[in-house]
Amino acid sequence: MNLSTHRVSTALGKVSTGVLPFLSEEELEELNTIGYTGKNSKGVKTNRQQYLNTLNKGVFLVEQTKFDNGDFTEEFLITRSTE
Repeated sequence: MNLSTHRVSTALGKVSTGVLPFLSEEELEELNTIGYTGKNSKGVKTNRQQYLNTLNKGVFLVEQTKFDNGDFTEEFLITRSTE
């Protein structure tokens, strides 16, 4: 089992700093849509962790480490487990 962690910052739901090398451009765009609206591009309510775990790229745990305090920014720690 391999574990990797990725720290990302978001602004208005979009990843603004940090790298998620396991995501394609399209997958990152979908993650940004979910971060901004709380729904995927098909309008279905979901969250970042649920979405990442549908990609068959490992098992993900998403923990919010900084909450929006009116500046529209948040931070997350994403842990990925792969075999």
